[in-house]
Amino acid sequence: MAESGRKKRPSLLIFTDLDGTLLDSQTYDFSPALPALNLIRSLNIPLILVSSKTRAEIEGLRKRLSLEDPFIPENGGGVFFPGTFSLPEDQDYREVNGYKLVLTGRPIDEVLSKAVFLKREYEFRGFSEMSARAIAAQTGLSVREAALAARREFDEPIVLKNPGHREMFCKKANELGLECVEGGRFIHLFIGGNKGKAVQIVLAVYRRLWGPVFSVGLGDSPNDFPMLDVVDKAVLMPHKDGTYIRDPVHSEYIMADGFGPEAWNRIVLSLVADFFPSLSTSDP
Repeated sequence: MAESGRKKRPSLLIFTDLDGTLLDSQTYDFSPALPALNLIRSLNIPLILVSSKTRAEIEGLRKRLSLEDPFIPENGGGVFFPGTFSLPEDQDYREVNGYKLVLTGRPIDEVLSKAVFLKREYEFRGFSEMSARAIAAQTGLSVREAALAARREFDEPIVLKNPGHREMFCKKANELGLECVEGGRFIHLFIGGNKGKAVQIVLAVYRRLWGPVFSVGLGDSPNDFPMLDVVDKAVLMPHKDGTYIRDPVHSEYIMADGFGPEAWNRIVLSLVADFFPSLSTSDP
């Protein structure tokens, strides 16, 4: 009887931003994080990628990381569950290229139609207006990778000619019904969804399928705050100069020490060890 009344241990889920967090912001390398990634895989812990990158970009990265978990592209425009994922029977979704897509945001065409009105007052260029070579020059990606970054479904990254106009630009965007947030490199325009809303969908699905879950989130930019504010334990990653973006509302974050995938590796190994006290991560 004592066994049957024992409270079920929660399952661990990890949500992570990519550039400047799991990936080096300049080289996009994740190899320093391999010990933690291998440990996560060995323990069957879902690792949900949450990024401003496109589905096309994340698909390639998931293959390199051997991931089969859901993922969240373009600042939370939707959640892509693998086609074989058993969603709850009453969960609304649409089938898209072998995925089960749960929408949180609006399509990119609606975003672009509203963004046109911003052109009357501000000078900026969006990815929809740039060639793959121009995007490559802005990001450090190869031209092939930049072509994948241009395949937007929900979110328009933009380069504002005068960065000093950012606050007023975003205020005007909000008046037009657009969300306007800063990522690691660009200002992003989208409608409806954000990383937090998408993460909450994933958490709700896993809770219904698995029962209690404990969630960890890692990010480094303002567009990560909605995600960090809905997980159980939030890790704020520093930029390469050692500074952190501060959330004006919440401050109860773990402040990671170090930068990019090296820091990601250390903090994830530590968090997994805390969650599984009997597990030694000293020699992963």
